[in-house]
Amino acid sequence: MSKHLIIQSLHRDESFLAKGTDHLLEKLNSLNQDFNLRSLYDIKFNPVLTTNDFQALKSCNLPEDIAKEQEMIKQAEYLWIIFPIWWSGMPAILKGYIDRVFLSGFAYRMKNDSPVGLLTDKKVIILNSMGMSREDYEKSGMYKALALTIDKGIFEFSGMQVVAHRYFTSIMSADEKVRQSYLNEIGRLAEDITANGSGNPKELKSNRYIAVK
Repeated sequence: MSKHLIIQSLHRDESFLAKGTDHLLEKLNSLNQDFNLRSLYDIKFNPVLTTNDFQALKSCNLPEDIAKEQEMIKQAEYLWIIFPIWWSGMPAILKGYIDRVFLSGFAYRMKNDSPVGLLTDKKVIILNSMGMSREDYEKSGMYKALALTIDKGIFEFSGMQVVAHRYFTSIMSADEKVRQSYLNEIGRLAEDITANGSGNPKELKSNRYIAVK
């Protein structure tokens, strides 16, 4: 049984990705998967890496909330990172989660002035909603920018393998048929990952960056 950690940054329960998360949890449950949900707004995660945090880290006294999140990541095999694209990136609460939790000595270390990722046993699936069309993002180079700053700059930097990244575009104007196709894609991802166990499914790897619409 695989262990899934769903890290969600959604401020509205009625949003598409909130429904997508519910659909994912239902699918994982039906597949007898072990999972935990960390809804950052619901748990009121503090995203600010403070001077006190740095002082605590220097004295090897990790703040309790950081230690809790690190332990949950350690126990997971798959990380589902779910968030809307805001201003060409992730919401501040999720960026703050990365700042405070993905620390040196946990997510990476430096060796001869080069970073070495430490979370090499983790696989990542990223789900994003986006306001504009697929064509708009392709023309602007946004997909390449997001792959560089998020997939490579955060998760691969930390030694993880991004096995799938799905962009759900034109989300505000999408009709129910399109939204249902998006939900179906989330369900297929869960099924494919579960069916292939902890390997590297060719289907997921070859279709890593997909704008579904």
